[in-house]
Amino acid sequence: MTIEEINKKVERLRVVIDAKLKFLRDHMTLLYEAFNELSDAQDQELGLVYAKIKEIEDRMNSQGPK
Repeated sequence: MTIEEINKKVERLRVVIDAKLKFLRDHMTLLYEAFNELSDAQDQELGLVYAKIKEIEDRMNSQGPK
């Protein structure tokens, strides 16, 4: 095998590796975006739960002890 053949194989492997890395980077970006959206949705839902607890607590406090 000549040096030229080895260089061609190395270049082909480099192209394949670069394509795989780009694929992985793109998918990682999508995963980060999905995770952030999920995190935001959970924070919003938590906010609703805390608001409902506060509402019930305020209602209980306004009625006083029975």
